[in-house]
Amino acid sequence: MQLASFLDARILFVEPHPKTREEIYSEMVSRICKINPLPVCGAKLVDLVLERDRESSTAYPTGLAIPHVRMEGLNDTILSICILQHPIDYDGTPISMIVLIITDKSASRIYLNIVAALLKASKDPEVVAQIRTCRDGHELLSTIKKLEIRVKENLSIQDIMIPNPVTIGPDAKLSELGRVMNEHGLAVLPVVDAQNTYLGEVGVINLLKVGVPDYLMMIDNLNFLSNFEPLEHLFDKEDIVTVREIMYANHVTLSPSTSIIEAVTLMIRYKCRFFSVVENGKLVGVLTAMDVFSKVFKA
Repeated sequence: MQLASFLDARILFVEPHPKTREEIYSEMVSRICKINPLPVCGAKLVDLVLERDRESSTAYPTGLAIPHVRMEGLNDTILSICILQHPIDYDGTPISMIVLIITDKSASRIYLNIVAALLKASKDPEVVAQIRTCRDGHELLSTIKKLEIRVKENLSIQDIMIPNPVTIGPDAKLSELGRVMNEHGLAVLPVVDAQNTYLGEVGVINLLKVGVPDYLMMIDNLNFLSNFEPLEHLFDKEDIVTVREIMYANHVTLSPSTSIIEAVTLMIRYKCRFFSVVENGKLVGVLTAMDVFSKVFKA
């Protein structure tokens, strides 16, 4: 279906003057409530939008913010769009386009599909440039129709995964692995070759195991280790051992078209919170349990 099918020119607008986030939300809510009899309107609805913003950021690095509210028994999905000629700072992210979505609590799939379509469009410089030239709601609606921005019927992990993730090469030494993990705050990294071919994964546990002598793994009572320094073993080897020697090869992967429910099932089955997403042998992204939680459940 087309994104334009969810839009009404009367609640799309271009804001030429500097405004606060609350002022923009108030204008959006006012326009929506004039033509839609919602269970909650006015200042109370604005407060709900701001409250959702406080729970977690609704801003994206592409300059798009997608605040939203779910209402019981609404049985509709309403979108208001504001193009800002003076960007608003969303906790360090400059936002030039706001899309307020108000939907029914049971409409999770359509909401997520709309978000996925908006994010994809916001990454296309040509699409953004055309939208930014619009002067009013009618022109904005006409432009979106011409761009034929589509909302998918079904959602896959491609819509919520992390594209272009941080990776490590198989010949990297453990010292480099530790540096990359520490620098990016990551506990697991996909291992790829120079052509981005997926080879496996390596985690911080793999790294730490290098510092623990094999015989310790066979001892049940480890109380005597309070003064033992097994990680000195790791320090001795970090510039000798390579990622290839400690990585997991042939690890379970997902394809971009994997459904979200299938991905969750595999996470539970394999007790795995991190999956590499692979297409035709090449790494295209990663998916974590927190991605599912924050982008689907908490969304």
